[in-house]
Order: sequence, then structure tokens, then C-alpha cells
Amino acid sequence: MNFWQLSDGIRLHHQSHYGHDGHGAPAPGWPDSSPYSTIDTGDNGAGDGGNGFFSELEVNAPVAIFSPLDASHASIHGKTDAHQSNIVQIDQHVVQVAGIGGNGGNDNVAAGGNISALEAHSGSAHAWLGSGTIDSGANTAGNGGNGYFYGGIIHASMVVYEPINISVAVGYGSIAEAEQTNNVNFNQSAVQMAGIGGNGGDGNIASGGNVGISSSGSHVIATGGNSAGNGGNGTFSGTLVDAPVVIYHPINIAVAGPGGTAEASQSNTVDINQAAIQIAGVGGNGGNGNAAIGGHVSTLGSGSASGGWEIQSGGSHAGNGGDGYAYGGLVHASFALYDPINIAVAGYNSSANATQTNNVHLDQSSSQMAGVGGHGGSGNVAMGGNGSILFSGLGGGSDAIATGSNGAGNGGSGHFSGSLIDFSVAIYAPINIAIAGPHSTAEAHQVNNVHIDQSAIQMAGIGGNGGHGNVALGGDVAMHLLSDLHLMS
Repeated sequence: MNFWQLSDGIRLHHQSHYGHDGHGAPAPGWPDSSPYSTIDTGDNGAGDGGNGFFSELEVNAPVAIFSPLDASHASIHGKTDAHQSNIVQIDQHVVQVAGIGGNGGNDNVAAGGNISALEAHSGSAHAWLGSGTIDSGANTAGNGGNGYFYGGIIHASMVVYEPINISVAVGYGSIAEAEQTNNVNFNQSAVQMAGIGGNGGDGNIASGGNVGISSSGSHVIATGGNSAGNGGNGTFSGTLVDAPVVIYHPINIAVAGPGGTAEASQSNTVDINQAAIQIAGVGGNGGNGNAAIGGHVSTLGSGSASGGWEIQSGGSHAGNGGDGYAYGGLVHASFALYDPINIAVAGYNSSANATQTNNVHLDQSSSQMAGVGGHGGSGNVAMGGNGSILFSGLGGGSDAIATGSNGAGNGGSGHFSGSLIDFSVAIYAPINIAIAGPHSTAEAHQVNNVHIDQSAIQMAGIGGNGGHGNVALGGDVAMHLLSDLHLMS
């Protein structure tokens, strides 16, 4: 078992051993650098939301047609009566969700193991730390998963509702009466969500393990790159289409003969809901009270090759909002046609009465959001680890030391390229007619209580707001270069 590759804390102590191999000869040191050039105690995860991937087509296309016909006819001396009462509820509501990242959990800890390495002497046979990589960072805790969507979501409902009520009495002594009552509820509302990043959790900790080495050097030492409570990115590429159509045209007619009485009564109580919520390519919000901290690095080197090529303890992020990317189109194209007609016709010595009452609520509102960055959380901390570097001899040093580039509570970026279309059309044309003969009385009554909502909220390419009370700090670096002569004096 290679104990120096475990992730729960590593201490490597390398020194020569004599007289302990059973033959009085020097015991071999650690193996050479080729198979053991990497030590990794990081890349741990706790409580992270899973990523969501969708690449195809999701279609919901119900069609409802309801067309009752009520007719009554009487002879010359007869009396006719037609009553139609319709109580109809059609639910074509749809919720379509695809490519959604899971939310991050709360109070999780992901920590890289500490690494302690000591090499007492140099040489090709004992330089296994001289050209490798030490990594105790890149730990994640409570981050929201990314959401990816590539394709289309379509909701294409259609309703045709056309009751007709007719009563006809032909004759000089006849009476015709037609009564129609419609209580109708159409629900074609839609919620379409695609490519949404999950929200980051709260109270999570992701920290890189500390590294303390004394050897001939290492190419890369990485204890940073930790993340906690960040919102996932949302990526959307495709189309969201919501296109409900409602056609509603009841007709109420009463016709009486020359001496008859005609009465037509129509009452319409209609609720049509074509509201749509379309959300695509939205980053998750960052959590609160998270900490992402890079591990501390302490190095001691001697000789001309001492030092590491790169030391990185920064790049940690906590409570940042995810970025939102949307490429495509969001279309809400509702169409509602409502045209009741109420007619009463009586003969030349008759009385005609037409009454129409319309109580209509039509909601074609829409809320469209695309390419919106998540909001940053509050009370988060992102810090780079401190670096303490002591070199002796000539040529010591490091090509790059990075303890910064930390972020906490930042709002995500919003990117949008495409179109947002809200194309609602409502046609409302009730007609109320009463016709009487030359010696008759005609009355027409029409009452309209209509509410039509075609409001729209369209948001695209909006960056998220930053949080409050966050701290992002780079780690401190202390470097001491000492010559061998100074050490000997």
C-alpha cells in the first residue's frame, strides 16, 4: 500500500537507514521519482448538488374540442323552449422542467489531508519529490450543481368551445324562448424551466490541507481552488415555446312567428388562463455563511535546485452566484377569440327580448427570464492560504506564487443571445340583437365585465446582485533567502 497517497493526512520522513536490512548494508531510500511524482489528498466533495443534463425535445400538445348544439323548433301554434347550461373545466396546465442542477446541502465539510514531507539528503535515488505535484486543494462542499439544456420544450395546447343554442317558433300565436348559460374554466398556463443551476447551500466548509515540505523542491504545490456554497451555472441552448389557442363563440338565438314572443338569454362566465413562466439559462444563487480556504504552505529548501516551480494556495470561492448562459429563443404566443352572439327576433305583432351577460377573465401574462446570473450570498469567506518559504543556497525560489484570486458573495454573470417573444392576441366581440315586428316591442340588454391581462416581464442577460458581509482575502507570503555562508556563521 502506498501510504503517501492517502487523503487523510500524510507525513513523509525520508532519511538514511543503516544496519536494518538484515545484511548490514544501507537500506534503500524511497523509490525514484518516476512512479511516485504525484501526491493528491484533495478533490474531495461533500453535499454538492448533482449536475443536470438534457439534450432532446420535450413536447406537450393537448387538444380539446367541445361543441354542444341545442335546438328547439315548434309548429305554427306551438310553443318552443331551449335551455343549455354548460359547466366545463379544461385543464391543460403543464410544468416542463429539464436540465436542472441539484441544490447544494448545508453544513458539509470537505477538507484535503495535510502533507508533511522531509528529505534529509539529495541525490538521484532520493529525489522523488523533486519533480512532482502535491495537491491538497480543489475540495468542494455544498455547491449547487450545474444545469445543461440543449433542445426544445414545446407546450402547444388548443381549445375550441362553441355551444350554439337555438329556439324557433313559427306561427302567429307561438312563443320561442332560448336560454344559454356557460360557466367555463380553461387553464392553459405553463411553467417551462431549462438549464437552471442549483442553489448553493449554507454553512459549508471546503479547505485545502496544509503542506510542509523540506526537500529538493516540487514543480507544483496546490492547496487552493476550494469552493463552498456556490450556485451552479445554468446553460441553455434551444427553444422554449408556449402557444395555447382558445376559440370560444357561443351563439344564442330565439325566433318567434308573426304573433309570437321571442326571448333570448345568454350568460357567460369564463376564466381563461394562458399565463406562462419561462426560465432558461439561469445561474443558482450563492449560499450564506460558507468558507473556502486554501491550505497553508511551508517550504524549506537548500541547494541550487531548491524551491517549487509553482505554489498556488488561492483561487477559492464561497457563496458566489452561478453564471447564466442562454442562447436561443423564448416564445409565448397565446391567442384567444371570444365572440358570443345573442339574438331575439319576433313577428310583426310580437315582443322580442335579448339579454346578454359576460363575465370574462383572460390572463395572457408572461414572465420570461433568460441568461440571468444568480445572486451572491452573504457572510461568506474565501481566503488564500499563507505561504512561508525559506531557501538557502543559490538558485532557490519559485517561478510563481499565487495566494489571491479568491471570491466571496459575488453575483453571477448573465449572458443572452437570442430572442424573447411575447405575442398575445385577444379578440372579444359580443353582439346583442333584439328585433321586433312593426307593432312589437324589442329590448336588448348587454352587461360586460371583462378583465384581460397581457402583461409581460422579460429579463435577459442580467447579472446577479452581490451579497453582504463577505470577505475575500489573499494569503500572506513570507520569503527568506539565506546563503549557506550565512547559515554557517
